[in-house]
Amino acid sequence: MKATAMRAAVVTAAVYGYFLLFAQFAFVELLRGQVAGHDAETFEKTALGLMALMGIASGFWVAWKGASARKVQTGLLLGAAAAGIVPWVTGLPCLIVVAMITGVAVGLCTVSLATMLRSWCSLVHVGIGTGIGYACCNLPWVFSLPPSQQAGVATVFALLGAVCVPAKAGDSCEPKAREMPFSLAVLLFTALVWLDSAAFFIIQHAADLKQGTWGETLLWRNAVIHLLAALIAGVWLQRGPARLLPAIAWGLLAVAALAVNHDSSRMLGGLLYPIAVSLYSVALVAWPGWFSGAANPRDAAWKAAWVFAVAGWFGSANGIGMAQSLHRVPHEFIFISGVVVCGVMFFPSVKHWRSAAAVLLVGVVACWPRTHAANSSATATERGRQVYLSEGCIHCHSQFVRPATRDDEYWGPSRSNMVEARPVLIGNRRQGPDLSTLAVRRSAVWLKQHFINPQLFSPGSAMPSYASLFETERGDDLVAYLRQLGTADAPAIVAKASTWQPAESHAPSMMGKDLFNRQCALCHGADGTGNGVMAAKLGKVPANLVKGPFIWSPESADRELKIQRIIKFGIFGTDMPGHETLNDEQVMELAKFVLSLRS
Repeated sequence: MKATAMRAAVVTAAVYGYFLLFAQFAFVELLRGQVAGHDAETFEKTALGLMALMGIASGFWVAWKGASARKVQTGLLLGAAAAGIVPWVTGLPCLIVVAMITGVAVGLCTVSLATMLRSWCSLVHVGIGTGIGYACCNLPWVFSLPPSQQAGVATVFALLGAVCVPAKAGDSCEPKAREMPFSLAVLLFTALVWLDSAAFFIIQHAADLKQGTWGETLLWRNAVIHLLAALIAGVWLQRGPARLLPAIAWGLLAVAALAVNHDSSRMLGGLLYPIAVSLYSVALVAWPGWFSGAANPRDAAWKAAWVFAVAGWFGSANGIGMAQSLHRVPHEFIFISGVVVCGVMFFPSVKHWRSAAAVLLVGVVACWPRTHAANSSATATERGRQVYLSEGCIHCHSQFVRPATRDDEYWGPSRSNMVEARPVLIGNRRQGPDLSTLAVRRSAVWLKQHFINPQLFSPGSAMPSYASLFETERGDDLVAYLRQLGTADAPAIVAKASTWQPAESHAPSMMGKDLFNRQCALCHGADGTGNGVMAAKLGKVPANLVKGPFIWSPESADRELKIQRIIKFGIFGTDMPGHETLNDEQVMELAKFVLSLRS
């Protein structure tokens, strides 16, 4: 029994390590990298929607047919196959297929595992396995890998789990008393997953929040916290009142979500967040088998299918979807999830579920925070446009690429007609670059840091600092507005970048190193190893130009041309900006110097 229990813990770690590292993160990043130049947002939603649909369908198929060790193993092998091939997959139809296989794999694994665990191990072992899974994903050498290499690690996780699936069941652990009606438990976990998913997405895509919460220097700490908190959760569920654990997890998660919004308390948020996530995750994994009131394995499988379909897939998708354009965790998210959790805790009886639903609805409608009622109808983009006007950006920047000019060469494509906005934002003077296609050329992180300290990016620039805007939401709103300028031109600009070649120059020059120090060292560091002044503030550590990995410019016959194109146009969808105003000779000299850094 002891060997079976430890193998079950390893399988649990493999399933949730795979899900966190690949299905929830690496695959999404690889998907975004592949769809540049297409209708990226629509395609991404389609692919991830199909993944969720297949995950839900395969989960209910397990409930219908009955869970088994073989289904856990099959799911892990399918997951390994999807993660193993995705770095080499090209073409949108193939990515759709990988997304669907991943969904099937996760659905098979999660529902089958939740059903089988009670016959394999104790609740303490569930905590051990979940904690190891989270801890492995937070190891610095795993968390900081490029998505293609993270997919490889996820493949190893899945294969290891498939090997360790117990062949036989041990002595089944006795189920615990039902803590609450199952419908309320599903509602409780949906609120937790929804808030967690939204907070994770916001933190992951806001560089300042990410650096203070799970920046590179904090990853070892977070890995240890995840493991210890999961162990505590397993012991708690084995000995204490299980229904309190998700509520405590929500309280810690709510405090963490509030704390990460502010510089002074972000460290506290970074400490509490992994504790909260591990506590409720162990409860979520264990609930169908031990606390749902399931009378037999078939009943437990159906309940696992429902909890993972509603709380796992639906709650996660909606949390991420509602956080797409946010840069701080809204208080409203914490409030709504809190109303749900409190309603579940105070109305545990089935006969009161209608009352609970009524209270939840009235509470949300009557008590919804109204601090921003005046602007409730305005989106961040609309508010950002007003900031653009009120701060006088129109005086120095144009939003009209003139045909047959250097503007066309730098910022094209040009337009032959004026836009119909009121006021027309054509621009009064052209002291700064044209902003018509800014969304394709600069990331949100780059824009924010440039607003805070323009001279750091462009020594001698006449642009003043707008750091004060980021003391309120006005700075993030302005970035949101700028990040939608020119999105329709992305295909044309990406196509131009993929075919551009510099004019040959026969005049030898030694300007490469000076150009690198002026244009590149800020992020990549003077030695090219990715340790520049701005490196820690970016969403991802800049590329190490000395040792790689060279994802965007691998060894090939045209690698120098690829580097030239990256220098000229940047990398769409990343923090790497273009250097559009450099002439062809400067681009070639800079590319030669970058190549000379490779060891």
